[in-house]
Amino acid sequence: MAGFLVVDGWPCRNPYRPVMDIERIVPADLGRASMLGRFNGSIEEQYNEWFLSRTWPTSRAILWISVLVWATAPFVLPRVLDLDGPILSFTITAVCWGIGLPAVLVPVLLGERHMRMWVQPAVLTLTTMCGLLGVYLTDADDTPNLMVSTIGFFMFIAPIVQFPFRSTGIVLLLTVPLAVVVAIVLADRDGTWNGTLNYQLWLLSSTSLIVLGISLVIENTLRGRFVDEQIIARQQEELLSSRALIRRYAPPAVADRLEHGDTTVDSPQRRRVTVLFADVVGFTTLADRLDPEALAEIVNEYLGSVAQIIESHGGTLNEFAGDGVMAIFGAPDEMEAHEQVTSALGAAQELQRSLPVWSQRWYELGIDQDLKARIGINTGVLSIGTFGSAVRATYTGIGLQTNIAARIQSECRPGSVLLSKTSWHLVSDSVPCEPRGEVQVKGVHFPIAMYEPLPA
Repeated sequence: MAGFLVVDGWPCRNPYRPVMDIERIVPADLGRASMLGRFNGSIEEQYNEWFLSRTWPTSRAILWISVLVWATAPFVLPRVLDLDGPILSFTITAVCWGIGLPAVLVPVLLGERHMRMWVQPAVLTLTTMCGLLGVYLTDADDTPNLMVSTIGFFMFIAPIVQFPFRSTGIVLLLTVPLAVVVAIVLADRDGTWNGTLNYQLWLLSSTSLIVLGISLVIENTLRGRFVDEQIIARQQEELLSSRALIRRYAPPAVADRLEHGDTTVDSPQRRRVTVLFADVVGFTTLADRLDPEALAEIVNEYLGSVAQIIESHGGTLNEFAGDGVMAIFGAPDEMEAHEQVTSALGAAQELQRSLPVWSQRWYELGIDQDLKARIGINTGVLSIGTFGSAVRATYTGIGLQTNIAARIQSECRPGSVLLSKTSWHLVSDSVPCEPRGEVQVKGVHFPIAMYEPLPA
């Protein structure tokens, strides 16, 4: 099952596989019954909008050129065709300026927003008819041949502007038979039927079939490109959704590395990091008095806000239990030791400042006092990486230094922050602190000195 992962027994897209490598499976709503078929329902409307956005730049350029041609035709045609007579000149001017020029000028002025699928074929049909009418009224010596050449010229605009197959067919159905009939009638009337006209009529008929074929190929190519873009867009949406879901279970820094193929976070390694433990004072007792729904809302908002604070300071929130959180500074992204402590202390102080503000919002959910937290910070060497089983694992740090940070946090008075002696040494020159005694930690044969940063 290429391109899929199996999670809890269910297949899902592998979010770490590049989008273009995923097998092209056309969803049912993007399928067509045949080469001449259309999409169903709203998909066809989406395709029409997509088609117009792709073809409009070329169509607009051709329309502007056509504006120039129709505007200058009354001055050029009489000289080129050696025509005389005020009535004939007036007729040509009326056809060019009264019908042809408005037909191409109105769409180009309306713009893409007001375009519809039928507008461009309608404009081509109308202007082609005007061209035929203009040639017919000129009464030139070689009117049938000139008429056939005119319809052939306009015919090739359809594939250039990438008209749909049906639109091209309607244009040809309305213009080519008319051109052929008029050419034959004029040839019989003037006695100009010859081999050249036969050849041109055959060329016109066969070319119309070629143009239809070209339009069919172009439309199928465009519809295939539309389907490909839709599939890629949906896969990207699915990929983003999967990534967003993964980031709820893995720290963003870890998820970023996995998405870019970095598997170093999967293998435990020794690294000097700074650990932060935070716990809300009295939250367990308070939770017993809250409704489960209110408690869930408060916990989710609290943990989400804490995660934002820690990540904004360059840390990694890797574990939480109830209202207690553990964060690491210096992994997976490396950071200088003194910078680790500075960042951890900045996050801790911001958390302490934010808790009273958050508490105000939670009064209506049953909180009856401003919440305060105890926060302990310690720096040392841990085993950092992914720990667990093949079924479930987490990215965290393991070692004695985490126990020290947790023990310091438990000795902290509500609303303050305590640093271990190791962390204090790293910032003692820049952060004023006062000693707060010592604490014994199980597994450590000497007491751990604690320091509290002074208010700024």
